[in-house]
Amino acid sequence: MEGQEKDCPNSRRRYRRVIILIFLVISVAVVGAAGSSLTKAKVQKAQKKISDQLYTENLRSGFAKLNPLKMEEYPKISGAVKDYYRQQEEEAGFVESYDDICVYTKEGKYRGTYVAFARYNMKIRDVFTKVPGLSTVYIVEDEEGGYEVSASVEDEKVKSYIQEIAAHDDVQALMAATQDEYQRAVRSDALLKEALADLENAYKDVDA
Repeated sequence: MEGQEKDCPNSRRRYRRVIILIFLVISVAVVGAAGSSLTKAKVQKAQKKISDQLYTENLRSGFAKLNPLKMEEYPKISGAVKDYYRQQEEEAGFVESYDDICVYTKEGKYRGTYVAFARYNMKIRDVFTKVPGLSTVYIVEDEEGGYEVSASVEDEKVKSYIQEIAAHDDVQALMAATQDEYQRAVRSDALLKEALADLENAYKDVDA
């Protein structure tokens, strides 16, 4: 199997991507631009809007009690995030579907921005048991009142802010609950456990 993987760079890249997605349940982080549904122009536009809002910070946003985690509070934001994951399904051949998506939000560092923690059950092709997952996306309201969703952030202040709110007790509780569900899913299905082990080994081989 190892020899076949070395001869198939496309397979290695696909295995690497699924490992990154699956193990988001362990550590909430903002991932790189690969896999983002935004075009480069849209990302740059969103980042420019962030820069334009430097003097309109949400002063309360860094305080956990003043900026609680809200579940499905904003229908438009939830819709934009779910659209984002539908596009991820189309781009990732190993994922059959992202099911039961629930969107938790906190206000972003600047007005008109949000940090969303998307909780989902990921169905991997040819594996019966779904994988509980949790990942982070950054959301910027556009000039038309829509929302741009990105898994990539360039602004260092925003990156630092996301790490700060990820340490809030309510986010930590969500992460812990998702991790528990993930472990139960792995224990319940020997095939899933084997598949994840194979994928993890393939990921390590790529980095070796």
